Amino acid sequence: MRWSKLKKELKERLADNLKDRLDYHLTSYKNSTGFIGRAWITWDGKEILNFSNQDTVNNFDSYSNELAETNYISHEPLTLIDRHNGNLMEKGEFSKYDFAENAFRFLNLNVQDAIKSENPILKALAVVDKRIGKRTLDELRKSENHPMIEYLIELRTEENTMHNTGYKP
Repeated sequence: MRWSKLKKELKERLADNLKDRLDYHLTSYKNSTGFIGRAWITWDGKEILNFSNQDTVNNFDSYSNELAETNYISHEPLTLIDRHNGNLMEKGEFSKYDFAENAFRFLNLNVQDAIKSENPILKALAVVDKRIGKRTLDELRKSENHPMIEYLIELRTEENTMHNTGYKP
């Protein structure tokens, strides 16, 4: 599936309070080997999440995070000790490959399966999906989640959908 169609499908599934504010992007850089590229998510035009192939290779000597469940050379998931306080994602934690493959997988997955997944990207896409209700998000808040998921829950559940969560995009 082409990126433009995939993006359109993802945007159509966004909760109403996020539709005009959250956006998905993906690119491969011209004259690269096809490997150098990134995906990113913006909030009101400001980048909040970055999925960079180059950062993943530079920081983890791999193409993917094991949690993303791709068939690429993967690195182990980060532990709480490995995290910098307040970061939504560590630099290179997930790659463009991780995001793109999981975005496609998400479209073909039951949203309840995605929200229960151990895969942070699938779960993050489910959190912003209009088919997930307030009670499910409240239950999810009670469990330990990846910082990116916690931040997206906050954006999704806030009335004005913007406040200081303490996370640095």
